[in-house]
Amino acid sequence: MVFTCASAQDYPSHPVKIIVPFAAGTAADTTARFLAQQLGERLKQSFVVDNRPGAGAALGAVALKRATPDGYTIGQMVSANVVQPWLVKDAPFDIRKDFAALAMMYSGPMVMTAGPSFTPHDISEVIAYAKSNPGKVSIGSIGTGSATHLAAELLRQMAGVDIINVPFKSAVDMHRAVSVGDVSFSFDSYGSPRPLVEAGKLRVLAVTTKDRLSILPKVPSISESYPNFDMASWVALGAPLGTSQDILDTLSRETRLVMQTQEWRQLLSNNGVEPSLMTPAQLLQKISSDYDKFGQIVKGAGIKPE
Repeated sequence: MVFTCASAQDYPSHPVKIIVPFAAGTAADTTARFLAQQLGERLKQSFVVDNRPGAGAALGAVALKRATPDGYTIGQMVSANVVQPWLVKDAPFDIRKDFAALAMMYSGPMVMTAGPSFTPHDISEVIAYAKSNPGKVSIGSIGTGSATHLAAELLRQMAGVDIINVPFKSAVDMHRAVSVGDVSFSFDSYGSPRPLVEAGKLRVLAVTTKDRLSILPKVPSISESYPNFDMASWVALGAPLGTSQDILDTLSRETRLVMQTQEWRQLLSNNGVEPSLMTPAQLLQKISSDYDKFGQIVKGAGIKPE
């Protein structure tokens, strides 16, 4: 099959779709919508967000891989996608090989949040509670192998406690379940649970990177109790393999220009994440490095591809 697409001089001549593998209202969604608006203004064409939540962000990746490589469908690639070949036999995609890299959108710590009924108030109390109540501590995730799950799995391995993974279709469902006590706690980028935190329905117990979060300076890092604990999630932008290099260059250049604006930096700060102006080559190197790192966590968990 031969695909044809417009030259970079003519691109884009009709609306461009941005696939987001999470539900509306998440940090990935709000940043994609801002980027869509800014790219639309810069390139004089509509950029439209298409939410494809489910399967730990795998549904969005599959949709992106299968899209026609003509520059009119791009999408988010996320840290969860890196680990999926470790989890699924004959996985429908390999993020290292099946996509053209455009730009890293952001990276940053996740926060551990719990509802009012969960009695522990910091990581030490969480671990003590888990050791005293084996089989009774659960973690909400947006899918086995997602960053939300791997953070809990890394904690389980390092602390030697029993934590049950309870997957949800979307972050919205996950945070709602945590807030009412259906599961004990969850990990996610701060932007997603923030409305429930500010409403008093969730409490932030810890952050997952070595440094504390600047907008939550009183919340300790897990690494303060477990020095080698360091887990960040990230969201990048990619295109189907085979997309014209001229169009990839246009999209990468314009995206990076948007990401240098103060408005973009403020949006990321509000979501508790950091800008990351990686080149496409640097992004591919990051993907390869995380593939090895996350693979070790999966092996440590005894998870076999299914």
